[in-house]
Amino acid sequence: MGELDNLGKKLMRVAAGDLFTDDGPSVSFEFGPKAGRARIDGTVGGLVAIEIESRVPKQIRGALVDLVMHPFERKLLLLLPVYIGNPTTAVNQARVVLGRFLQPDTFRVVCVSEDLNETVGAIREALRQLGIKLNA
Repeated sequence: MGELDNLGKKLMRVAAGDLFTDDGPSVSFEFGPKAGRARIDGTVGGLVAIEIESRVPKQIRGALVDLVMHPFERKLLLLLPVYIGNPTTAVNQARVVLGRFLQPDTFRVVCVSEDLNETVGAIREALRQLGIKLNA
């Protein structure tokens, strides 16, 4: 799974440049008193929480809890279609789950395609829609 995590983070770095971070205080947060901490895969521009997932649908839905609970208002889920089954179903499930807890303009779901340029473009467009000003 480490290679897939690295791939997702590399895609985020290509799309968002130095605005993407996968370390530091913005990626870790407390659930509440005596409820522990969680860690997400990254953030962009101090505004958007990022989760990168390639696992089975049940595990993706679990990761959505961390994404929803993260204190940043805006969220991006990046799916790598390795173990997720039907990518269309995975994207739609994620949108339904996020839509139950968040306003539609505060989240995006992007699924990696075989065309990496297309994927980077889709990530950039999602980030722009979430209020990130990107160079280029």
